[in-house]
Amino acid sequence: MFKNVFLLLFFMTCKNPKSEINSSIYHLNEPSRVWEMPKKLVEISGISVLNFPNILSVNDEEGKLYAYNLETKTVEDTYKFGKDGDYEDLVVVDDVIYVLKSNGTIYEINNFNKKPKVKKYKTFLSEKEDTEGLYFDKERNRLLIACKEEVKINNETKNVIYAFNLDTNTLNKTPAYSISKQDFKFQNKKHHFAPSGLAINPKTNTLFIISSVGKLMVEMNLDGDILNKYSLDYPLFKQPEGIFFSENGDLYISNEGRKGKGNILKFDYIK
Repeated sequence: MFKNVFLLLFFMTCKNPKSEINSSIYHLNEPSRVWEMPKKLVEISGISVLNFPNILSVNDEEGKLYAYNLETKTVEDTYKFGKDGDYEDLVVVDDVIYVLKSNGTIYEINNFNKKPKVKKYKTFLSEKEDTEGLYFDKERNRLLIACKEEVKINNETKNVIYAFNLDTNTLNKTPAYSISKQDFKFQNKKHHFAPSGLAINPKTNTLFIISSVGKLMVEMNLDGDILNKYSLDYPLFKQPEGIFFSENGDLYISNEGRKGKGNILKFDYIK
């Protein structure tokens, strides 16, 4: 209860009215659908659309892709692409799958459902930055990579999102987006925010970033300005890790199971 009151006070006392909690787009306390994951996906991390209602997910301990059908509620197939490791997120780009490892390495997987051909791109990022979120920005033909750990830019501590150019297969050293820790202060104390997933909402054309730490979701415009902060401090959000939007704006968030079952939650777009 105290935690809920703390979050409410935090949002109510933000100086910027656009940074107050907003519940008009989604009823985040009431998902319209809940899918409980089987035991093999207790550690479900990233999720991405394969061809709806079929999605792909990754378990953050195994080098496997899991094809899950939201209608039949079953894992229909698994695809091995690498050794066991800390895999955090994935995206589907046409017939290519990209998987992000926590050390900043990107795996490009072609022919994933037959005989996978895998290329690895090592970046200047490492386990120190703890890369967790991956999203395909179609308009700019790039992958957005969210780092869980903070970095210092011009002596200021920030959360950062980098862009990996798919034309050159290189990672830009200048962050595409950054969030100042000043935006997450309450009564001069830090409020923790550590990105674990991100996606652009096709209805609003805004970037949503989720954080397991602090149970928060931030909405930004594509210029990098924070528009809204949403609380994810509800029981079904056990450990929010993955996020995607359907074309009609419906929101899907995956949660690792921790001591129970992992899940995928659906929230209808209501605006």
